[in-house]
Amino acid sequence: MRKIYVVEGIRDEEILKKIDPNIFTIKTNGFSFDNELIEKLIKLEKEYEIVLILDPDYPGEKIRRELAANLKNPINIFIPQDKAISKNQKKVGLEHVSLDDLVKILEKEIIFDKNKGNLNTSDLITLGLTGNVDSEKKRLIITNHYYLPKSNAKRLLNYLNNMNISYKEIEEVLNES
Repeated sequence: MRKIYVVEGIRDEEILKKIDPNIFTIKTNGFSFDNELIEKLIKLEKEYEIVLILDPDYPGEKIRRELAANLKNPINIFIPQDKAISKNQKKVGLEHVSLDDLVKILEKEIIFDKNKGNLNTSDLITLGLTGNVDSEKKRLIITNHYYLPKSNAKRLLNYLNNMNISYKEIEEVLNES
């Protein structure tokens, strides 16, 4: 099945087309998209896989949540924030990612499973992902491993359950680090 990459702006489209000139993209024009775009994506979802690759900032995550809530099963690609910082260190966005990094990032597609995992807050405490001095560092290990955005414990729990990642898998990632 062909893919449609949903991005925020024209610069994002341009950088993706440097990797593959035939890539099919749709831009949201930032958060100013309307129901027409959502309806278009819903129709396209019948013939294409919808891939959300949005900026690793608050507006990008807000757009992702809004679109994902209206789509059946979009693929998510998260951009590590440290890879998306502009040269002047003032802006964050897909358009600032190097081509080499972008090729690697595009391989890290995540589909949120409708049959959610069963991790809970107690599991995060036991794994040291919350409630400890080094919990933030451990969460960063997990988010980097799965190409997720930097997350607090509650948000990380939601991501891990949506991805149906098991306690054992998390334990293995932490033990490898």
